[in-house]
Amino acid sequence: MKRFILLFALQNLLIINLFAQDKGKRELEADFEKFKREQEQDFQNFKQKRQEELKQLELDYLNYYNEMMGLKNHYIKKKEPQKAEEVQDIIDFENSIAHALKYNILERIKITTQPKKADNIKEKIFDNKTEIIPPNAAAKENKKVKDGIPVLTPVPKRLARITSPFGVRFHSTLHKPIKHNGVDFGCGRGAEVYASARGRVVLAKFSRSYGNYIIIEHEGGTSSVYAHLDKIKIRKGDIVKKGDIIGYSGSTGRSTGPHLHYEVRIKGIPVNPKDYLVETK
Repeated sequence: MKRFILLFALQNLLIINLFAQDKGKRELEADFEKFKREQEQDFQNFKQKRQEELKQLELDYLNYYNEMMGLKNHYIKKKEPQKAEEVQDIIDFENSIAHALKYNILERIKITTQPKKADNIKEKIFDNKTEIIPPNAAAKENKKVKDGIPVLTPVPKRLARITSPFGVRFHSTLHKPIKHNGVDFGCGRGAEVYASARGRVVLAKFSRSYGNYIIIEHEGGTSSVYAHLDKIKIRKGDIVKKGDIIGYSGSTGRSTGPHLHYEVRIKGIPVNPKDYLVETK
């Protein structure tokens, strides 16, 4: 009898344990589904916020371009041809990037100067269907997508010291506050310069203002720019992988010393590269 009672008790304990395990499993699955929904919502909120930031960045960039055009005319009127030429070289550099990335600056400026409400203007901006993948969001995607977003710091880790950040700064030769569309790495001359993501080289040439420079087009509407290079190792049309050596840092063009000028652009619009410096080599 005692043996029967013991077996009955053990059987009940087993049933209770299985029931508890099943309940625990259901609760874990429910918690995981909730977590996935919250993560997806955070991702969507982040993308929406990023889109709004990019709209403002484009307006800022178009204002910058207009200011440079006005500054050139100012120097022409003041009969300072050397400064007017320097500003024109900067404008030519911007135009070459825009052309390579199929971004029509003048058409965008026409849109923003139309007498329409601000909301209507914003609707016109970023009106193509290319998906923009923010840097942090890339980590939520698969490895293939992440490899196509410019997240690798373009110089060796030991040399990756930013000496001039993104934003308005005092121009060394024009002696005016002018927007800096990238960041400068004080890596000296001859440092290896890496492709910050897999992509296609859309331009590799010389500019009087930015010296030897390279533009690589990546995924998600992103591109990267590398300027003042001492040497260029690739050519237009080449396909590069993340981490490939594409050139060496230098001081070509109008430069106050050896460094790498680096930009990240989304649909032709400069964004702060610091937000994309996720990996180092």
